[in-house]
Amino acid sequence: MLRRLGRSQLSHFRFQSTLSLVGFNNKEVSVNLDGKSVTFKNTFLRDSCTSSESVDASTSQKLFTTAEAATDLSITKEPSVVDNKLKIQWSNNGKILNSTYSASFLKEYSTPAGPRKDLFFDNDRTLWDHNELISNLDSLHHDYEAYLNDEKTFFDAVFNMNKYGLCFIDNIPRPTLDKMNESNVSQWPVAKLAERFGYIRKTFYGSLFDVKNLKSEAKNLAYTNTFLPLHMDLLYYESPPGVQMLHAIDNSTLGGENIFCDSFLAAEHVRKVDPVAYTALTKIPITFHYDNNNEYYYYKRPLVIEDKDITGDFPKIHAINYSPPFQGPFEIGITKNDPAYDMFDDFIRGFQLFEKFINDPANHYEVKMKEGTCVFFENRRVLHSRNEFSDSNGGDRWLMGTYVDGDSLRSKLRIGYRKFN
Repeated sequence: MLRRLGRSQLSHFRFQSTLSLVGFNNKEVSVNLDGKSVTFKNTFLRDSCTSSESVDASTSQKLFTTAEAATDLSITKEPSVVDNKLKIQWSNNGKILNSTYSASFLKEYSTPAGPRKDLFFDNDRTLWDHNELISNLDSLHHDYEAYLNDEKTFFDAVFNMNKYGLCFIDNIPRPTLDKMNESNVSQWPVAKLAERFGYIRKTFYGSLFDVKNLKSEAKNLAYTNTFLPLHMDLLYYESPPGVQMLHAIDNSTLGGENIFCDSFLAAEHVRKVDPVAYTALTKIPITFHYDNNNEYYYYKRPLVIEDKDITGDFPKIHAINYSPPFQGPFEIGITKNDPAYDMFDDFIRGFQLFEKFINDPANHYEVKMKEGTCVFFENRRVLHSRNEFSDSNGGDRWLMGTYVDGDSLRSKLRIGYRKFN
């Protein structure tokens, strides 16, 4: 039975602090947080302890398991609130341990959505079309030297990546080398940009990759002068990279403009217009593969991967998977004895709505990137494309790219919010 504190005790705590103790037993502890009663499981509280007996001060790593925390666990005496912090003494596996929990920690974990606000910053994310991006374009451009050396500029770039999934770094000096290989990766500007906020994600293209017109030797459409449709990269990987960077070293050909599109806006459009079709886009997996140049990669995933924990008005979408050049045959919903047979028609309808939306220029940002500019974009949100180009004017086109995992982006975003917000 939960032991209730007396009215006089409650009044004392209520008027002295935003945090007060309501009651406790060996299964749970109840507190009053800003006038609202919240009950926590004791196992959660013990498991969250950050005392020196529980967490190593140097590594910040736990020194026990959750199963151990839940074994032979009891509260040895009545918890107290001191300096707006809840103090509990535990007996756990025959050991006496002391834990302290701030009011802010308890408030944060009082609802399932609480911890997310300092992890993903949903309220600072914005869907965009052509007009939205153009009206905020100046804020998306950052100077190369400032990005490398000024913490606030760096955070602004990371902030924009979270907000729009897109930003640009300008005034990059021309590389002093003329040929890239694995031994000189660190000397290229795009590598310096990438390593500012994460580890380069090496793929079978290498740590860095050149995007040039290789004509008959090309192993990828990107290495030709042919129109490249909107897509995302490496969706045939189990874990595709979260961020792509492309540095325009030479870009003087006719055409070759880069096109970007917010796939989340497109998916949200389908959800509003045809909810049944949208649901099918979250259920029917698309096969992606790369079978070329002595490599064979394969993975399948739906067009829309949702995240129901996203808060606020931003769509509850974790990632989009769209890359027509690397699609393989469908495997689900294609035969009549398949339970998803009827849903496949809904999927096709949703797929058509999605493609019509992303191919509308009103939803594009098209730019002929200046030489000395690098674009960063979220590979699981922002679709990218490139117009056909010609070197008949004697111009040249050389972009150098690399990938970074989205985890690195989100890590720097969280650290930046601690410093600047």
